[in-house]
Amino acid sequence: MAFLLAVAAIIAGILFWVLRAHGTVKQIREIDHDTKGFQRRARSTIEGIIGTPLQRVRDPRLAAVILMIQLVRTGSPVTASEKNRILTLMKDNLGVEDVEGTFERAWSYTEPRRPFSLAADPLLPLLREALTEAERRDLVDMLGSVAGAHSAPSELQREGIVRLKRRLIAEAPRLAATRSGDFG
Repeated sequence: MAFLLAVAAIIAGILFWVLRAHGTVKQIREIDHDTKGFQRRARSTIEGIIGTPLQRVRDPRLAAVILMIQLVRTGSPVTASEKNRILTLMKDNLGVEDVEGTFERAWSYTEPRRPFSLAADPLLPLLREALTEAERRDLVDMLGSVAGAHSAPSELQREGIVRLKRRLIAEAPRLAATRSGDFG
């Protein structure tokens, strides 16, 4: 009888701690849900001050590799032929010395199935500033080459390349009026 009483007490103790832990987890989730807005504001303030990781890239060759990898990761996992094409372009066209190291570094900036434009837009100012017109066209050609390395480029890849080309190669808009009062 004493044995049954001890077993019942142990089971009751375990049940008490499980329910208490469940209640604590539930309260933490409620607090987390209630503070989501604060968390987002804090994150956007920090990103506004120091920028996103892509905005902090300062090497145009790294930016080009990031774009090539993200382009092929947009639709599906990277195939061996796509990776080989990227590595070849890095070595031959971009003149990267540490090909594998740069590839791994660029890989860390990309995400699977992330829209290409979300990676391209933060890099546009760097690419416009650092690349000549011919180098910009070469970059667009390299992206087309990478997109077609395994099979024909997908619709998403074609649209991403066209959008980047339009935004990268287009001239900066000119204002018709200046602050000096010339409105003609």
